[in-house]
Amino acid sequence: EKSRNVSQSEARANISNYRNSNEGKESGINGLRIESGQLEAMNNVARSNPNTSAYRLYYGQDSVGTAVSIVVGVTDDGQDNVESIYSTARKGSNLCPPVCDLNSPLTN
Repeated sequence: EKSRNVSQSEARANISNYRNSNEGKESGINGLRIESGQLEAMNNVARSNPNTSAYRLYYGQDSVGTAVSIVVGVTDDGQDNVESIYSTARKGSNLCPPVCDLNSPLTN
C-alpha cells in the first residue's frame, strides 16, 4: 500500500487502536526508531532490487565494537534477499519502548 499523509488526529486514533488491540497488548512494542543512515541503506537496497517488499535490520558490531545495523531486503515470502547488504552506524535506533518520545502529541 502506498503511504499517504494523515492528520494528527487520525494518527493518534490509529496508534490508540493498535495499542488497544490484542496484538498491541501482547507485543508491548509501540514503534521503531529508524536513523537516517538506516533509511539511506533501505533506499540503496530498493534501488539495487526494486522488487524488495520490506526490510530487515539486524543488530551487529564491527571489528572494533562499534554498533552497526546490517540492512537487507525481504522478499514477499519473508526471506532475506542477500544480494544487496548494507551496513550503517547504529546510534539510537531501537524498539519503542525503550526508545520512545514520552512527550509525543501522538501518544499523549
